[in-house]
Amino acid sequence: MRRLAALLAATIAGLGALPAAAAPEAEPTGTQVRVLTWNILHGGREYGPQNLPNLLDQVVAVRPDVFFTVETYGSGPDIERALSQRAGKGAYTGVRVTDRPPGEDNLWLFTRFPVSHRYPAPQGGVVDDFNFGGARVRLPEGTELNLFTVWLPYSDPWNGYLVDDNAAAIRTGVPPRHSGADIQRAETEQQRHIDDIVRTQLPAMLGGNTDPVLMGGDLNTLAAHDWRPEHAACTGHLGMSYPLGATAAVTAAGFADTYRTAHPDVCAEPGSTWSPQPAERMITPQRIDFTFARGDVRVERSEVVDQRMPEHGPGVFYSDHAAVVTDLVVPHHR
Repeated sequence: MRRLAALLAATIAGLGALPAAAAPEAEPTGTQVRVLTWNILHGGREYGPQNLPNLLDQVVAVRPDVFFTVETYGSGPDIERALSQRAGKGAYTGVRVTDRPPGEDNLWLFTRFPVSHRYPAPQGGVVDDFNFGGARVRLPEGTELNLFTVWLPYSDPWNGYLVDDNAAAIRTGVPPRHSGADIQRAETEQQRHIDDIVRTQLPAMLGGNTDPVLMGGDLNTLAAHDWRPEHAACTGHLGMSYPLGATAAVTAAGFADTYRTAHPDVCAEPGSTWSPQPAERMITPQRIDFTFARGDVRVERSEVVDQRMPEHGPGVFYSDHAAVVTDLVVPHHR
């Protein structure tokens, strides 16, 4: 996994000034869109009074055009204010997806693009606005972009821990206790929720709209692609593979897993997001936070942020989830 010490330093030095999409004499061919996806853990307030200000420094340093947040929990106004005042990209709009009082407002999205439509809460299915919702924005050249934040429920037993428990057994020469069927059953709730999202809620919300779609958040399950049999020899997999389905349902619905698009070599770039915290160190690589893209969108790069900014000194990372930064281009259509 690429640690982002170098990326963060470059970001602070002006990473937001991305290369032009075309030669200087040509007209621009698309809008650069930087997406930050992050479960910030209890509103960013888990690790002491300075943690939220430090977390906001990190967010501002990334200078996202779109920020999908999970566990926002009362910090939405602080995030909107910090980005608007300090990111250097003008005013941001915070869209509270989970329409509940501060402290219960799980999902938000933030964007510097004008919001042209806010989608109503999901209806009639498994998920509600605690799990899924979003808005449509207008890019500078008039193209519109659909944005959705997502959180799938944590399950007990959790498949990530079961996989890691099997890895621990293999390392000590003990037969794994959890079968592939056990791992699959542990993903049942995530599968039910994502099926409702991609098969029912998302099509109903879009209502035939064909503009590109970005969806980002914490899916609380391992990446199905990464745990296929062909990746069993990867470091940390210890010969294991599992029949996971939740993220496969997203890609089957036409979405690209942007991190894996940018880093197709699963063994070389596992992209773990769970967990940067010392108390949650895993034997196995656990990628559970995603940015997905569907439609006419080009993935330029995607990286994991899981290290503190140097100026913040020693200490734990700002959340129990790593953040994912993805650079995309949405072509202009005349």
